[in-house]
Amino acid sequence: MQKKRSKNYWPHGIIISLLLIVCACIYTIVEAVRYPVELDTYYFDTKQNVDRNYDKIRASQENFDKKYTVFFEINGAKNGSLTVGGDNSARVVINSKDKGTCDIDADVKLLLTRPETNDYNQNLTFTNTEKCRWFFAPVTIEKVGRWQFQTKITIGEDIGFFTHETNTTNFQ
Repeated sequence: MQKKRSKNYWPHGIIISLLLIVCACIYTIVEAVRYPVELDTYYFDTKQNVDRNYDKIRASQENFDKKYTVFFEINGAKNGSLTVGGDNSARVVINSKDKGTCDIDADVKLLLTRPETNDYNQNLTFTNTEKCRWFFAPVTIEKVGRWQFQTKITIGEDIGFFTHETNTTNFQ
């Protein structure tokens, strides 16, 4: 009688697992190189200046948050959505926490971007101010997906940075 030989697949599984881990590491490195941190536009400044002045930026942001509240109105609705193919309006609303008035002299910069790339960045043009709202020129969106409004607001010595995530709705 011949003894039946059983096959052991553990060595194959271990080798395949190690190869998959190496492939995942290579993929992670390739993606990190494609989207380096230098392309981050959150602070509207270079990475080196942000690194050098980060403590001042955080302190200014904390002071700003103590004094003011900020929210976005997209296409007339608080936290609204963008539409593809049409004009989209954007407003930044700034309210003073302690005064309760809208008499604020603010410099507002607004950038529309996609989170995964800088290819579609659009600096929106400020048009006017009315009742605590900073209005920007209409913008046309041609690509469906996820978008971000990044804002830098300067009021005196206080600087605040804000991001608003939004998605596009169907075609018009």
